[in-house]
Amino acid sequence: MGAWGTGLYQDDTTCDIKDEYITYLQIGMTNEEATKKVIEENEWCFEDEEEGALLWFALADTQWKYGRLIDEVKQKAIECIDSGIDLEKWKEEDEKLCEKRKKVLEALKEKLNSEQPPEKKVTKMKFFRAHWKVGDILSYQILNEKLKNHKWYGKYILLKVVCMYRTNIGSLPKDIYYNEHDMISLYNWIGDKKPDLELIKNLKIIPFSEYDDMVFGKTTDMVATVLLSKKEFKKLNIEVIGREESNIQKRYSLPVGYNKYNFDDRIIRALEREKKKGNLIEDIE
Repeated sequence: MGAWGTGLYQDDTTCDIKDEYITYLQIGMTNEEATKKVIEENEWCFEDEEEGALLWFALADTQWKYGRLIDEVKQKAIECIDSGIDLEKWKEEDEKLCEKRKKVLEALKEKLNSEQPPEKKVTKMKFFRAHWKVGDILSYQILNEKLKNHKWYGKYILLKVVCMYRTNIGSLPKDIYYNEHDMISLYNWIGDKKPDLELIKNLKIIPFSEYDDMVFGKTTDMVATVLLSKKEFKKLNIEVIGREESNIQKRYSLPVGYNKYNFDDRIIRALEREKKKGNLIEDIE
């Protein structure tokens, strides 16, 4: 156990148990299913009486707060409090800390024996999913109001979806519960009109950003992800104009993430940098 105080949630085990239980409710499990899952996934706790007590404390307290306290869980927690098993380690460390911990457990017992609040609604977990498919070529119009006075406001650029980036959610099975984001690359082109897909043959991918890292030296970010809600995404003037299978990557490191406020700005900065290098193709009258 990694403890940093006498509070009920001032150790690793209780924090993990609370988070896991709530997470299982958020993905749609019933109270009974979530309880069973927590116990099954943390059977190792019962190899040590002190760790086992922490599991019951956290589970009982969290269930009470959510109006879902199961009698068996309540009794297990109270039995652990009455046994004094949790106080043994505190006695060895510091009598004053032991007294503080004792008061915490007495308060927990009093709470568990009181009438629990009405069942609290649990907001279902939402998952990010990719907007496009790997290989999609995207036509995107720069329409950020902050850039209205820029010469490239209203112009079109080209992007390519090169990979998908997935992140797991806590200890949940990552093949079922995950967030997924499109990883996109930027072409060295800007124009007045929506481009013809044939243009791709004469274009190349350019970095979203180049900078000097204090540790790694000159660093180049070739891909990025745009973190947008469905509502925000619908407001973008972005369109799939075709597919291109070459140069698709299977793996990338953590991509740079942009949002609706800074994505257009990053694109313009990248294109301006490439123009200075003589690498930008402009189809602008």
